[in-house]
Amino acid sequence: MSYKLKIVDLDKLPPAEEFLSPRELKTYEGFKVEKRRREWLGGRYALKTLASGFFIFDIRQIEVLNRTSGQPALGVPCGCNLPVSITHSGDFAAAAIATTGMGIGVDMEVIEPRSHAWMNQSFCPEEISSSAPVFLTELWAKKEAVLKFMGVGLSLDTKDIRFINGHLQFYGRALDLWAKLGSPNVHVDVKDLDGGYKLAVASEAPLL
Repeated sequence: MSYKLKIVDLDKLPPAEEFLSPRELKTYEGFKVEKRRREWLGGRYALKTLASGFFIFDIRQIEVLNRTSGQPALGVPCGCNLPVSITHSGDFAAAAIATTGMGIGVDMEVIEPRSHAWMNQSFCPEEISSSAPVFLTELWAKKEAVLKFMGVGLSLDTKDIRFINGHLQFYGRALDLWAKLGSPNVHVDVKDLDGGYKLAVASEAPLL
């Protein structure tokens, strides 16, 4: 496995002062909506505790920064270029760090019914082998994880990233971007989490 993954329960987070830097604390205290504060804090806790296994610094010296693209990045005194990703859904947050490869993307989703309008907007007909909530939730989580791996999020059409019979394929702008990234061998792992969640991690696998 070319990445490390950390999942945290948002109801079991330690006090923010124990792991946030002064700058992060200021950002945290600026959130007015409690749900947003909780999700933001959980994502930071997941990533910072995971990153603490890579560095000798105090956890409060490890910062989670935002790139201009919106992607998270690690800031540490010695510098860091490890690809990272954060997600949250419902009562949980998760973070992933790539130990090899050029990128990482993690997405977590609650398994729930989806509308036909959303399904038709998000997927191509050949992808939809089932309308069951479990299937559609997993398919969406995989797409989001790949989009994060590519560093673009939902700025790309999700139909340009397709899973046909379980195999990832790129089209349109996604294909152009994939080629610009060096045509990496993108592998997606899917995990079932207690409480009715699907989690997907997209990472770069070595070519066989």
